[in-house]
Amino acid sequence: QGYRRLWAGLRGLRLAFYRGPQEHEPLEVLDLGELVTVQAEDKALVLRLRGQEVTMKMETGETQEMWRGFSLTMTKMRMPRDLALLPGHNFQLLEALREERERRDTPRGVPRVPSCFFEVTRPEAERLLEQSAGRGNLLLRPGGHGQGVSVTTRQELDGTALLRHYRVKREARGYLIDVETPHRCSSLAEVVQFFVTRSKGGLQPLDPEYSSHL
Repeated sequence: QGYRRLWAGLRGLRLAFYRGPQEHEPLEVLDLGELVTVQAEDKALVLRLRGQEVTMKMETGETQEMWRGFSLTMTKMRMPRDLALLPGHNFQLLEALREERERRDTPRGVPRVPSCFFEVTRPEAERLLEQSAGRGNLLLRPGGHGQGVSVTTRQELDGTALLRHYRVKREARGYLIDVETPHRCSSLAEVVQFFVTRSKGGLQPLDPEYSSHL
């Protein structure tokens, strides 16, 4: 009694609540910069902020632990040592922490790499996309050829995972995508958009925002 079924998304210190996964305008936004404590209580998290207390009920204990981990990590800018998470979830949390550190350290007006860029190897990229099904199926990573970047994609075809890797070479005026007909882009954001457009939306960049159904 008193609970509403919502979707929530966390990016940095911004915790937003939505009516559904396709909504863009949040019903409410919490500033975790005001967070005092986080307590786990019977498949629920109690967030105590300055002047406000919010209880988030979870469907599973694992989901509860993920939200506790992300809330504390974004607030303290370090991973709690007492988290009981699977290796894949720890990896997601580390990547979210890395991306948030970069976001905070980047001066305004300075171009940034897309949020779907991850400091991972080729095998790690494949595992990350598999573990992150539903949040995107395309990511950028450091180029294994010593320069530029690489693009890794994962799509399901008749129940089989189809993984592809593409080289993107750094040039004086931008980037060159190594595909059948090489394509030039002026920025990494355009590189991502090229794959989204060419796949007619079948490929979507991996969203680093941790979100879940509450």
